[in-house]
Amino acid sequence: MKKIFFSILLTLSFIGNLFAQDLQAIPKTKLSLESEKPAETFVMQYKDVEISIGDLKIRAPFLYQGEVTPKQGYIIDIRDTIRLKDVVEGCQSSCDVLVDEILKDCKRKISICQNNCDKRIAIITRKNEELSLEINNLQDSLKSEKNSKIIWSIISGVAGAGIGILVYEISQ
Repeated sequence: MKKIFFSILLTLSFIGNLFAQDLQAIPKTKLSLESEKPAETFVMQYKDVEISIGDLKIRAPFLYQGEVTPKQGYIIDIRDTIRLKDVVEGCQSSCDVLVDEILKDCKRKISICQNNCDKRIAIITRKNEELSLEINNLQDSLKSEKNSKIIWSIISGVAGAGIGILVYEISQ
């Protein structure tokens, strides 16, 4: 993000310098400004501009056509462009340090959370195994109880039938 911002700013400053100077050759025979027609401009206020980025303040004077350059516009010096580059690179390096610290902190918090999650998962897994063993024991107990009830029912049925036959034989 910072590199994109810097490249856009640098490109705009070079474009500003390009449009501020006329790259066409000025004829040496005729240097008078009276014969030229004034060009239309979109600038409404002709005041100097001061660009402030943090503590850095850059003064960009407005130059009229014919003063120093053949076209009018704002000119930012190459030294100011280099200073802007240094400011942007300084911001980027300080942001990189901040991002590294935040990344370390996030990784530390994630590892702590992961350790806590591992402990909770171990407890839940152990509890799950205990409950599975308890269910198996209860199922075995249910089967043995069921089998004992069936056996006692058969014994009771046979004994009841035998006693019934015996009582019937005696009563006859």
